[in-house]
This record gives sequence, C-alpha cells and structure tokens, in this order.
Amino acid sequence: MAATQTDNRVSRRAVRAKPPRRGSGRRIAAGVAGIVLAAAAVYAQQHFSMSFEQRTSYLTYNGRIGETVETKRFTVKVLSVTAARAVDTTDYSNKVTKVATSNLFLLVDISATSAREPFKLSRLGPPVLLTADGRRYQPTDKVNDTLTLFNKYIQPGFWTSGLLVFEVPEDAVPGADLVFIPPVSPLVSDNYAPEAQIDLKLSGAAAARLISQAEDNHSLVSESR
Repeated sequence: MAATQTDNRVSRRAVRAKPPRRGSGRRIAAGVAGIVLAAAAVYAQQHFSMSFEQRTSYLTYNGRIGETVETKRFTVKVLSVTAARAVDTTDYSNKVTKVATSNLFLLVDISATSAREPFKLSRLGPPVLLTADGRRYQPTDKVNDTLTLFNKYIQPGFWTSGLLVFEVPEDAVPGADLVFIPPVSPLVSDNYAPEAQIDLKLSGAAAARLISQAEDNHSLVSESR
C-alpha cells in the first residue's frame, strides 16, 4: 500500500512538471503570419527596387498643338511654343535674376482643366519634353516654380494657364512632343493613369525658324504679375 501511494505522488508530480501544450490553432496562426511577413518582404524588395517609371505605365492620349486633348482625368491644350537664350526669374528671396544657357530655353504655354478633382503638377513625375529620338527632358530647375504652371491648381470647371520651361540642346527641338503627366503617387502603381502626348509641330523648317527667332531674354517675372 505504501509503495502504491508513493508511486501515485511521483506520477502526479511528473504530470504537473510537463509544460502545457500550445493549441494547434495557435501554431497554425503563427505559421500563417510568418508566411505573410515573408511574402510582404519579398514584395517590398521587388516593388521598391523598381524605378518610378517601371511601376507606373500610362494610358496615352495623342493630339497636336492648338488642339484640346481630353482624358478621363484632365483636358489640356498647348497654346504656343517660344524659345529664348536667357530668362528673367526670381530667387528664393524674390530677387529678380537673369539665367542664361548655352543651349535653349523652350517655353511651352499650356492651358488645362481637371475632370473631377483639383491637382498640382509634381516634380516627382512632371510633364516632359520627348524628342524624336526618345530623349526625355524635365522642366528646368533654373526657373522658380512660382512663375510656372507648377505653382497653380488645375481645377474642375476652370481653365488654368501657365508656362513650362525646358532647357534643351538645339538638336532636341525638331520633332519634339510635350508629354503632359498629372501627379501620381510614387508609392502606388496606377496602370491606367492618363497622359497626353502633344505634337508641337516642330518639323525641320519649323524647328529651325523657332531656334533662329529665339529671344535674347524672356521675362517670366513680368508675365506672372
């Protein structure tokens, strides 16, 4: 009888000493969470290592200078294109300064309206000048954005006009198009974002005429006042 009681006490202590088992549901949940985290890490590595251009493709609408190009998000028209060897702009203290170039400033006068929501153009994905051989030029950073279309809201029901200024070599002018791109978040892929590609009608003769008639200096400051 004594041996039996001793054995029972030893058995009860052994049972109490065993660690509690985790439920199978908790183990499954932990495994799923691990898989999700691993997949998210792989996606983030692949997604954010891609360039902004690779993650964003555009639905292109085509037109020509003087025509209204309508997309699902905005409507835009290029009114005119002029050229200059220098421009008057302002610095960050609002002092008027003259900026010259050994190339050419192309000043594209644009009017645009939004279909639904107001927006401003973005330096992260700005409109570009597309050359005949595929080069893409962004608006120059030598000009204060407050004097250009970058400083204005493009709103529904109203036409907003302003200049975009590009600094380009003379050989970029013949056959150049303006590609008007609205702001797109760098963190969100939008495979249906619209863009308008507008033929500036700068054939060989027209391009040569534009270059030969380039202003010595064009004041952006007087136009904005």
